[in-house]
Amino acid sequence: MASQSRRVWAVALAVAVSGCAIPVHEPRLHEPTAPPVGGGKKGSPLKVHLKSGGLLVLDPWTADPGRGRVSGTGQEYTLARAKDGEPRRHDVALEDVALLETSEPQSVSSVGLGFVIFTTAVLGTFTGYCTISPKSCFGSCPTFYVLGPDGREPERPQAEGFSESIARVLESRDLDALLVERPGGANVTVVMRNEALETHAVRRVRLLAAPRPRGGRVLAGTDDRLHAARALLPPAECRAPEGDCRTTLGALDGADRASPADERDLATREVVELRFPPARGPAGIAIAARQTLLSTFLFYQTMAHVGRGAGEFLAAVERGGPEAGRRALGMARVLGGIDVEVTEGDGPWRTIGSFDEAGPIAGDLRVLPFEAEGLGPVRVRLRLAKGHWRLDAVALARLGPAVAPVRLEPIAVERGGQRDDAARKSLVRGEGHLVTQPGDAFRLSFRLPPGESPFDLFLESEGFYYEWMRAEWLAEENPLLAAVAVADPAGALRQMAPAYKAREGTLEQAFWASRFRK
Repeated sequence: MASQSRRVWAVALAVAVSGCAIPVHEPRLHEPTAPPVGGGKKGSPLKVHLKSGGLLVLDPWTADPGRGRVSGTGQEYTLARAKDGEPRRHDVALEDVALLETSEPQSVSSVGLGFVIFTTAVLGTFTGYCTISPKSCFGSCPTFYVLGPDGREPERPQAEGFSESIARVLESRDLDALLVERPGGANVTVVMRNEALETHAVRRVRLLAAPRPRGGRVLAGTDDRLHAARALLPPAECRAPEGDCRTTLGALDGADRASPADERDLATREVVELRFPPARGPAGIAIAARQTLLSTFLFYQTMAHVGRGAGEFLAAVERGGPEAGRRALGMARVLGGIDVEVTEGDGPWRTIGSFDEAGPIAGDLRVLPFEAEGLGPVRVRLRLAKGHWRLDAVALARLGPAVAPVRLEPIAVERGGQRDDAARKSLVRGEGHLVTQPGDAFRLSFRLPPGESPFDLFLESEGFYYEWMRAEWLAEENPLLAAVAVADPAGALRQMAPAYKAREGTLEQAFWASRFRK
């Protein structure tokens, strides 16, 4: 069981409090570079998870980040968690530590990444909807809104950043099409919000501006390269398991097509087939889509199964590095993306790639390029997990040359109506992180380069985030089921199917209703 536990999902269970202090009553995990301030009195042990896999339980203890040491008296345990010798004095270099864990009730504050504190329980009830439906709480990552020319903020986010970066070891860069255009020389304001029970650590936010071709638009490929699209053609035919889907997928209008998940196996695939006019030369299949709440539900359910053992599990993942983090997302890998195949006329089918943009909050638009030979109508086959994707539009793009965008740093950052030069400096340099808590909002201003043509805009964000554990989840703690999610993700998708199907019809409404703002 111990070896299974070390393979459990890298669930990032985070809570950090900035401004005023809030009492914390459950075990908390601390970055080794930012140990708990001061020391622990007798009866308040510190668990020191070592990179070697061993464990020290110190009581009392003292942390000295200036010297890069933590010391105290306590018991050492082996990798198998057997006692190793008698309790004694230990003095450990923080560079040899994977994770620190405390459990004494105390007040904590967050004033930067150095004080990001992970916890296994949320502090009380945060929103009514999260209490009623804790597996559908709003969350995924930072959300971004582009103010309109009238200065108004849209109702729905236009991008969500680094959605799969649920821990530091999974920190990544994300590119999102904002689906707006602005004239050259204009100022653009982007509002970055933390609207969930999460702690966000944002390294960078940039705006990419690409001159829009006359009569077309710029599309990002799945490799983040930008392509000029001279035309986007809707499907002449569209068939899905439910019937004709041409009206639903014929336009980029927010009218999504989604199917119910399979009641026995959440990885069950379905096929959508489309037909487009013949094409010759550089072409691409453009897909606008976002995930349903299936992956969010599975993530939250696994967190519930991990429960109070999050410290042990996360320490194992941190020791394993990015590869361990990727294994932790095993169920998401089995669910997969939207696999795309094309054929022309009666020719053979060929795979051209997969649309796999994570996150249920904001849709993205991507193009999968291929060379069309003009042999007849272009037929397209999409293979995807039932109930996992909300498809907005699918189009045939006639592609022009690659586009080199202009990368823009924010010229000003505001928080609460006041300039925040420290936040701007952090986002521009990218050497540390801007840490945000639930309800935080930052206004980022960008200035587009001069030019006669309008610009298509893309948002580039980089960072990671930690999910807050909900107290309601702890009743479902089950380390064995948590281990199954990593050791046998395909089996876990079958095992969790009934629980998801029982809530599938109500998740979307509860999710959006639990969005948090100050």
